Amino acid sequence: MSTRQRILSEATRQLLDKGYLAFTIAAVREATGLSSGSMFHAFPSKPALAAAVYVEGMRDYQHAAMAALNTSDDPLASLHALLAVHLSWVEQNPALARFLFATLPKEVSEAAKPALMQANQDYFAAIRRRYDELEADFPLAHVIWMGATQEYCRQWVRGTVDVPPTELTETLQRTGLAALNTFRQGPRPERNGRT
Repeated sequence: MSTRQRILSEATRQLLDKGYLAFTIAAVREATGLSSGSMFHAFPSKPALAAAVYVEGMRDYQHAAMAALNTSDDPLASLHALLAVHLSWVEQNPALARFLFATLPKEVSEAAKPALMQANQDYFAAIRRRYDELEADFPLAHVIWMGATQEYCRQWVRGTVDVPPTELTETLQRTGLAALNTFRQGPRPERNGRT
């Protein structure tokens, strides 16, 4: 394992256990046995290290989601697969999902932005393509499709609901489909110039 991977592994563990406010580079350096120079060469600041954990987690999630989107040529089947993978990924990675769903401190989101820019563009382009095939306005259609699923997952990672997300896959797929069909049959919202 490379020095960077050792640092990221320990930083992930500590960040998810302690939260950002209690998380320190010094504790990660101490746990990995690295010198201050080695540590700061790899990650110059607490926000940079937390951003790297965020980026790695988001890339892992997006990789799984993109694979789901490519399981079928049928856009609805792809969206069903996306929703199922979302639930499964959250259930398998609850602490990381809690971190990814949280509002990041500004310095962390700013540090993560350059590394995620292209990945986010590719991810949302793939999702948008599926909604375009359904003639459903993106991003609103995606919010409608994933809304209940996202909210349930947020509640589950916070511990306010007990049923594991994957046990609700079919229910949330039916809910998303009903909401999406209602949206698609209604009047189209006017665009305000943003896409």
